[in-house]
Amino acid sequence: MDIPRPGPGCELTRRRRSGTMVTMRMLPKALVSWVKVGVITVAVSACASTGNPLTGPTEFDTLVPGWESKFSVDWKVEPAQDGTSRLYGRISSHYGQYAAPFRVLGMAVDSSGKVVGQRIEWVQGGVPGFGQAYFEIDQLAVAPSYRVTVWDYTFLEAPGFR
Repeated sequence: MDIPRPGPGCELTRRRRSGTMVTMRMLPKALVSWVKVGVITVAVSACASTGNPLTGPTEFDTLVPGWESKFSVDWKVEPAQDGTSRLYGRISSHYGQYAAPFRVLGMAVDSSGKVVGQRIEWVQGGVPGFGQAYFEIDQLAVAPSYRVTVWDYTFLEAPGFR
């Protein structure tokens, strides 16, 4: 098989094994360059408008859907000395297994319902089965309202007797 050679204008020709000549039309280089510039422009503007996904508020409020059937959260908010807000309260377990590690998510919510600040904190020592555990979420943005959810947990099981 022959190497394609430029033909007249913007064409490439090559010879098939049967001996037939085939002509392939090529797009002009200027058109290809403009398409590349357009794709790059769209990609850059899309990335610039999304913000930082690691620090910005998220639409997710838990990694464990259905946590409400196993736990309940009672909490209060108070102003902190540094001008932020502090959420504190108790996680109550309605399930008979010890859960650790255990994390809660505190969200500061503006008057339109948009999350304007959030923090994930560990519940020290986990949550005992059918028991309670205390938690604190410090340095949360000041807002008209707040939400606290269970972010994630793992149930620990004791090894069985043999």
